[in-house]
Amino acid sequence: MESKINTVAEDVDSKDKHAADLDQALAVAGLGWYNIKYCLILATFLISAIVEPVGYSFVLPAAMCDLDMTDAQRGFIASIPYIACPAAVPYTFIGEILPAKNRDVILSITNSLQISGSALVPLLAWAILPLDFRIDFGLYLFRPWRLLTIIYAAFYILAAVLLLFGPESPKYLVSQGKMDEALKILQVMYARNKKKSPEDYPIKRLIAPPRDTEKKSFLKTLKVQSVPLFKPPYLKWFALNGFLMFGIFSVLNGLYMWVPDVLNRVLTGDGEGKTACDVIFDRLNQTVDADAECVDTIENITFVINSVANISCAILSVAVSSTVKFIGKKRLLISLFFVIGTFCVLINFITQDMIFAVLLSSFPIMGLALGPVNAYAVEFFPTNLRGMAIGLTMMIGRIGSIVGTNVAGILLNVFCELTFYLFGGLLLFCGVLSFVLPSSQSPPTNKKVQEIEDTRL
Repeated sequence: MESKINTVAEDVDSKDKHAADLDQALAVAGLGWYNIKYCLILATFLISAIVEPVGYSFVLPAAMCDLDMTDAQRGFIASIPYIACPAAVPYTFIGEILPAKNRDVILSITNSLQISGSALVPLLAWAILPLDFRIDFGLYLFRPWRLLTIIYAAFYILAAVLLLFGPESPKYLVSQGKMDEALKILQVMYARNKKKSPEDYPIKRLIAPPRDTEKKSFLKTLKVQSVPLFKPPYLKWFALNGFLMFGIFSVLNGLYMWVPDVLNRVLTGDGEGKTACDVIFDRLNQTVDADAECVDTIENITFVINSVANISCAILSVAVSSTVKFIGKKRLLISLFFVIGTFCVLINFITQDMIFAVLLSSFPIMGLALGPVNAYAVEFFPTNLRGMAIGLTMMIGRIGSIVGTNVAGILLNVFCELTFYLFGGLLLFCGVLSFVLPSSQSPPTNKKVQEIEDTRL
């Protein structure tokens, strides 16, 4: 009898040695081609999320004569894509298929790949918009800007097709109590990353997190996941993350939407010894006085500068994001806010065209701030609130895109200098608030993970 009891005790002890929670299981599965492949697929979705909306910065100037649009109307149309663009989902998914120690770096690198999407925008516009064709479909003329719109939108279709072949998130499966399905995905992840058989995965059982078995309605679930974010101790971090996202997106998607148009107006005008706002004001007066014919041509110099600037920003972003582990999330955020905020203010004082073009074209670099802010959200909020927290902060960021696009469209022709002071001041204020964020910390060594790896079967 005693022998049987000992045997059962040893069996239980053996099972415990090969059981782990999801974070420990991901750490054992490691980082390899499996994770990277799906991060790249999710990055395609993020690139789509920037190509299609930012593409309006070229499409709308080329379409303004056909559609007879004012700047305010262009701002409104450009803000529409941000209303329902679910950019938070890929960030959440990426964080859920990576070991904790690799999340900061991979999120930042993925973030830089998204910035590379902005480099595709001027290159595609440069290839399509100079084409000279008009196809009469009766109700409308099919001109190059319509073809460009279709090409930009096609990125979303490509991303959706690629995502069809991706796995479900192990975290989602665990949250639904589907432990065996989650374990199978982790086994495949381990096998692909370590070049071994799935049966060699040392974890044989996932420890289920505490789970509320009560069935809740959609509204009740929404309440359970969102209300705690508006109470201590999460309120201050939620408010801070949300405001930082608002500042980032108001410039990255809002003000930046007008960059090609502003560049085109300034670089093709008589700007010797004048600031950008002086040139814009002079050209506006000339257009009104002469009652000139509507011009929707974008000059080659605008394409060249935007292409060079965006490619440079993409390369710089990859370089910086790969060193985020050494720089730290907090230092990176503070540096980005202060540098780009200062550039924005300096635009009101620069009279050299090329320096003005460099300052104005540096805005895509702000995209580097998205990864660290989302990484902080992973640290601040528990698993059951994390998805909602990231989703809501990204929604606040989208509101920043809508507000930024419309405010810039209204102010540029009326109070041009105020536009750059306003957006520059917002970024500088975000930089000051970033000092409140905690410093980056290395994830503690997990003894449980080490024990599992040491007892690998």
